[in-house]
Amino acid sequence: MKALLILALSLVSLSASAESIYCTFTEPFLTVTYNSETNKIRVDSAEHGSAETTAHVIFKSGGILHIDAEGITQYLEVNLTKEGSDGMSDAIYPFEGKISELLVGGCETDTLKKRQ
Repeated sequence: MKALLILALSLVSLSASAESIYCTFTEPFLTVTYNSETNKIRVDSAEHGSAETTAHVIFKSGGILHIDAEGITQYLEVNLTKEGSDGMSDAIYPFEGKISELLVGGCETDTLKKRQ
């Protein structure tokens, strides 16, 4: 639990050691990136292009990092206690990501990368 707190604090830190979270989803194919240094969230979709906006981060119980995006009704939740998958490869991501409880994917950070 102590490690989760340290990771969570480093994700929202505005210091030189800022982390980014990269989440990958399939069906539809999209990538969501949260940058803790700029406090921006970016959504990249092959079908709909890209959008970037300010993020609002909330730490929920059970190791959940909840990220709302300004002007976007959907939200990203990163489960810091559960491994994730992109649904198409054999890669194991250090965290599970969910978009509005509809899409499930895998998330990694600058220092905690997916395993093949």
